[in-house]
Amino acid sequence: MDKPRASILITREMERRCFAEEDLRRLDAATALQRAETDSCSDDGQLAAIAGAEIAVTGWGSRPITQAMLDAATGLKLLCHSAGSVKSLIDAEQFLRRGIRVCTARQALAVGVAEFAFGMMLVSMKGVWWKVRGATWSTAEGGCTTAQRKWDRSAMIEWIREPYGATVGIIGASNVGREMIRLCKTLSLAAILLYDPYVSEAEARDLGTAKVDLDELMRRSDVVSLHTPATEECRHLIDARNLALLKDHAIFINTARGMCVDEQALIAELEKRRILACIDVTDPEPPAEDSPLYKLPNCILTPHIAGAVKENTFRQGRLVADQIEAYVRGTVLRGELDLKRHHVFA
Repeated sequence: MDKPRASILITREMERRCFAEEDLRRLDAATALQRAETDSCSDDGQLAAIAGAEIAVTGWGSRPITQAMLDAATGLKLLCHSAGSVKSLIDAEQFLRRGIRVCTARQALAVGVAEFAFGMMLVSMKGVWWKVRGATWSTAEGGCTTAQRKWDRSAMIEWIREPYGATVGIIGASNVGREMIRLCKTLSLAAILLYDPYVSEAEARDLGTAKVDLDELMRRSDVVSLHTPATEECRHLIDARNLALLKDHAIFINTARGMCVDEQALIAELEKRRILACIDVTDPEPPAEDSPLYKLPNCILTPHIAGAVKENTFRQGRLVADQIEAYVRGTVLRGELDLKRHHVFA
């Protein structure tokens, strides 16, 4: 039986970043593999590469799949995206009409993002940033005294909220949100609250969470972690009104997208020195040079590093190899999108 032809539509550099040699060997064994040929992606190069392919592998840097590309790949049956969103890459209606299945590596990406959010949560709950930055988070200005910078913990105690008996709120049962829930279940928390209008109460219970509305989650949680998609529905989901509901010394973590938070409202709340925020994504990225986010002592700002940066990118290539092997065997494809559902593209 002839192997299906698979074409990798990413640069050689990106292939090296995402695919371990072991996984490339797996693909070569399962398919007639055409590997990345150039260090740049162009429409013409991608058109030539996809022509005649049954399986296409895309990723960061791939060009959108045009009508001409689809016409050249009349036998295309599967597209595996070795990254997250495909909303700028494919026309869902075209793919549905042609019966082309689509998988992404979201589940692989989700692991690293959730690990980052979980780690930020734990060090924040311990008040680590207070000592690292040598700042007071009260309404008074100024740094710590020399004595406080040594072993005196008294000034930071009010900012410590250890996980035992704490309540964590998860906004969005995305792949990242679900992985964050899994990690949180390893702690001795009092409760994990979930806000997601697309999740039923029964499904929330199965996840080990309690489904609540957004206001209740913001009021009750010691830590709030945001994991919503970048859709218009979620634009400024977190605003001045619900930020004001956070309890004093609460921790707000955003590893989703900056557009999901009203940034000026968040800054205004942070300026009260009442809460702590760990912000990995902003709107725009990076923030303006004069943004208070850089200087507020109770804002931990990181440069969009929660996602795969180095070793974690190999998770993505491994998942793509798993998906293609499953396709060849005729078994279930992990990470397959339902192209009829609008929000899967966020």
